[in-house]
Amino acid sequence: MLKSERVCAIVVTYNRKALLKECLDALLVQTRPLDAIVVVNNASTDGTREMLAADYGHLQIMNLPENVGGAGGFRAGMEWAYANGFDWMWLMDDDVEALPEGLERLLEFAGCSDFIHGRKEPDGAEEYPWEGVWDLSLMEKRCFSKDISFAAGRDWIPVNYSTFEGALIHRRVVDRIGLPDARFFVWGDDSIYGFLAARHTNVIYVNRIAFRKKLPTNSRLNSRKIYFQFRNRFLMFEHLRAAGVPLSRPVFQVQNLLSAIYVLRRHGYMGFFERLRFIWRGVRDGMRGNYGRPAWL
Repeated sequence: MLKSERVCAIVVTYNRKALLKECLDALLVQTRPLDAIVVVNNASTDGTREMLAADYGHLQIMNLPENVGGAGGFRAGMEWAYANGFDWMWLMDDDVEALPEGLERLLEFAGCSDFIHGRKEPDGAEEYPWEGVWDLSLMEKRCFSKDISFAAGRDWIPVNYSTFEGALIHRRVVDRIGLPDARFFVWGDDSIYGFLAARHTNVIYVNRIAFRKKLPTNSRLNSRKIYFQFRNRFLMFEHLRAAGVPLSRPVFQVQNLLSAIYVLRRHGYMGFFERLRFIWRGVRDGMRGNYGRPAWL
């Protein structure tokens, strides 16, 4: 990395001002200082706007008039950073806290990639595995139980998907594939962006712990998760076909059916008919191309 290259952190937040404060305070003490921090406030109603004005007025604050989801928030922040000439964009949600050496550790790999992911700090029994592949046939991540390549001595590995939890992205990626698709609202926007970027650069996962995740990943089914997973699969299919991936529409529909059967058979606090209702909503809106924030949310 050239010393003259500038780095901008982009933090997307919605109604989690306590976590946001911890996130921003960690960014302000990086051993490799950031050249700018952009906070994209997704129309929070918990006093986030007032806290930002009172305590972080020296940062670049984008108070959006409505909640456009993580996808829309990252697009807005990246668009600002790109237009203002920043070379690197460091993306994260408000529940991500960078370690003081986080940015410095990621930039060690700037010479071999324009799209860099770091490891998360282990939290007790949960080791946060991330190594794996994005299965194009199912349009889902298949993560290994452990980072097996790092255990074998690798310093970095290529992956064919992304997460926006701490990804460091060079402006050359935007030059080649554009900005993230805001229509996703949430879920899937980062995976497809990483896949599209991997055609132009090594999208890599590095053996450096760069940050900690403050909220655990929730694997329980809920109406929001079911809806966006089924709806956004249609948007993923659209992107993959446009990129030249030879996907079959009939096979895609069969996969949707099998996924629906799997979700309906899972046990949990949601009833069968409630799960079926949100599967149907997601499939219906996906088939109609109704993306963005749904009216019921």
